[in-house]
Amino acid sequence: MNVNSTEAFFLPGDASDPGYRNVRDLPHWREAKEFTESLWPAYRHMADPHFQTDARNHFLQRFWEMYLACTFMERGIELHRVGNEGPEFFFCTESRRIWVEAVAPGPGTGPDQVPETEYGKAYTVPTEKILLRFTSVLRDKLLKRHSAVAKGILLPDEQVLLAINSRGIPHAPYGAEMPYIAKALLPFGALSIDINPKTREVTDTYYQFRPELQKQNLSSVATTAFLEAEYAAFVGVLHSGVDSANHPAMLGGDFLLLHNPSALSPLPRNIFSWCRQLEYLNDQLNEVPSEV
Repeated sequence: MNVNSTEAFFLPGDASDPGYRNVRDLPHWREAKEFTESLWPAYRHMADPHFQTDARNHFLQRFWEMYLACTFMERGIELHRVGNEGPEFFFCTESRRIWVEAVAPGPGTGPDQVPETEYGKAYTVPTEKILLRFTSVLRDKLLKRHSAVAKGILLPDEQVLLAINSRGIPHAPYGAEMPYIAKALLPFGALSIDINPKTREVTDTYYQFRPELQKQNLSSVATTAFLEAEYAAFVGVLHSGVDSANHPAMLGGDFLLLHNPSALSPLPRNIFSWCRQLEYLNDQLNEVPSEV
């Protein structure tokens, strides 16, 4: 129990995050503030001692952690927290622990940064830069998992569910014809359509094979993480684009879970039967039937 927590989520005083200040202080964001405050009583007992003060500087990240936990608990998933290092919390299934790592990345920096939309101007969605943000996050969390194992926080055979909120990446929450997260971690490229030149009929549709992306410095980044043994400790990636002002009526209503086909042990599909699930099988990306 975090004895330092207050009854209200938002704290008075200075805050460097403009989103935090806007939601806390501006009447226009009253509904977003009320929604955020409504989550706090359910999550307060799990929050680390610095949760509220850190939210002043990293509002989306902390909101996402709280929203994620509240969604899981609402769906009957019992969560546990151990210390203030390592992944946020874990749940148990089939006598094993699945750790949950929550992250809300921004647009990145440097030449591969995802640019903001300029309203009133035509633009092309920077798909490859968006995908690079996802591949970068997964790589970073792999290294942090190695560190957590070395410190004894995680056992070597314990797995992680990576929960990514893409609201901080321009364009990313809205997706494409195939979810960005799938294109980042599996070798699906651009959608191609074959048309019979005589009849003008569509004869085939398929995704081009794309095993890597190219950064602005011409280095290559693989899009095959979920086909590699190095990432077998991740059971999957859960994606959402929620924030305090943009969220479905039902908690977790926009969640998308991409299962890792190379996971050491697969995540049981029935645990997340309430959200959209995708699995990779026989070189195809398939929806997991909702009744499973």
